[in-house]
Amino acid sequence: MKPLTRLRHVWPHRLLLSMALGTGVLWAEAPKLEALFPAGGQIGSSFTLAATGKLDDTVRLWTDAPGLYLTPTGKKREWQVTVSPQARPGLHHIVALNADGISDPRVFSIGQHPEITEAEPNDMVGKGQAVAKLPTCVNARLDKSGDVDGYTVTLKTGQTLHALVEAYALGSPVDVMAHVLDPAGLRVLTVSDGRNLDPRLVYTAPKDGDYTVQLAGFAHPPLADVRFTGGPTVVYRLHLSTGPVVTHLHPAALATRGKTEVTQMGSGLDAKKLGLTVDATTLPNSSDKVRQILVAGALQPIQVLAVEKPALMEKEPNNTTAQATPVPTGTLTLAGGIADKADVDRYSLILKKGEKGQARLYSRQLGLSLDATLRIEGPDGKVLATAVDQGEQPDPNATWTAAADGAYQIIVEDQFHQGGPNHHYVIDLSPAAPDVAVTLPERKPIALAPGKTAVVKVNVKPLNGYKQTTVLRVSGLPPGVAAAEVPVPEKGGDVEVKLVAATNAEPSQSPLLFQLWPLQEPMTTVTADYPLRNEDVRGTTLRDRNSAVWLLVEKKK
Repeated sequence: MKPLTRLRHVWPHRLLLSMALGTGVLWAEAPKLEALFPAGGQIGSSFTLAATGKLDDTVRLWTDAPGLYLTPTGKKREWQVTVSPQARPGLHHIVALNADGISDPRVFSIGQHPEITEAEPNDMVGKGQAVAKLPTCVNARLDKSGDVDGYTVTLKTGQTLHALVEAYALGSPVDVMAHVLDPAGLRVLTVSDGRNLDPRLVYTAPKDGDYTVQLAGFAHPPLADVRFTGGPTVVYRLHLSTGPVVTHLHPAALATRGKTEVTQMGSGLDAKKLGLTVDATTLPNSSDKVRQILVAGALQPIQVLAVEKPALMEKEPNNTTAQATPVPTGTLTLAGGIADKADVDRYSLILKKGEKGQARLYSRQLGLSLDATLRIEGPDGKVLATAVDQGEQPDPNATWTAAADGAYQIIVEDQFHQGGPNHHYVIDLSPAAPDVAVTLPERKPIALAPGKTAVVKVNVKPLNGYKQTTVLRVSGLPPGVAAAEVPVPEKGGDVEVKLVAATNAEPSQSPLLFQLWPLQEPMTTVTADYPLRNEDVRGTTLRDRNSAVWLLVEKKK
């Protein structure tokens, strides 16, 4: 089950469109946007972007990133990009549109460090591209089958090199492997995966010299052969730094009011300066439960859980029933970590008979490493609920009903009995209140001819006794297209929404939102969303779901 958030996406009030100027049409078909290069940029920068794919001279580019401006240069498949200082770091979408259709989205990554572009050749041992100033982000691609890219950094004895790849996160069809070569060209470290297929490595130099980060990759989804892959769509971004680097905050939960005291976690950090006070005003204005903030030294935005008040920290030791960390009445958030393979975290809370409890754990969704098992035990020690990650949900969520008055225990373990400094977690603790999940089974653009009707199915799933009278509504409809609100059955299920185009509807392309509206208090709207990936998910990224469904009103025939 995916985590539920309220008003999952507040649609930007300034949707940015850039018009491609030209006269001749090369072909009459929907655009196909296969890749962007570079696939990202630094806040406050300006540069030229090249697009790969079937893109005629009438194509426009649209982005959901406020502060990202795309202006056609007059050359085919080329735009001038400006990333304003107000742009928000992280992963954003760009799509191509023309009168015949809408492309699949491509991911564009906005960062905070200076950026450079790969310079070929850089594939031979000892001849990697020299990277003099750090931190930096290298925009590159594996150009052809068998391609290997190398980037050389000069390190002093004891100096630590940090490298983070963005490729899977960008939607690139590659599973990247990263190596570190020492000054003699010997491979001293290999990393294949991080929070997903994109590797993250940390290497401390044992002596002075030039060290090379070498990248190559296999096709993803996998092919029958085992050759290194490459091609114009195999783009990536490589973040390099000699630190100090912050990877996450502990607890990874920030209060939406006042200030929260947290500890910076990472590598090369000054032990005397780990404490950080985060003011709620630094949290982005969003209704999403998981949000992103900028922290000095981080290679990319850090994800945190937005909570009502600071989390209750576990008190070690709490491995046994008798040692369980007590949870005072009114506590909404718990935070802890699994230190090693033997560690078990227990929390004890008092419930009355009939009370419903819910514990939703966040770790992998925040980019942390814990592969958690969540277990609930009653006062008699019997297990009432066990939860692990399942389906689209990367972390466990457990619900239960107290059968008697007494102390109930929440137990957290790693499924594979692992632990470490990145195995932290946050638990959102609340009564199992009525809730509802609203999802879109299809993410394909909707094609609608003038005078015709299109039907969109939206799945509504009531949870924990949700019984509000609700309707589905569509926002973002262009002139000439209507959609009547649809009553939702109390038991939910697939609800059909009909879009009707007038006979004189003009050709257009519009992003739509499908929203569940209660007809009585509390008037909490839920926006339907869908996963961004069709294939088996291989970890999480800074952005894994989307709400926009594109509508194409076709030309009148």
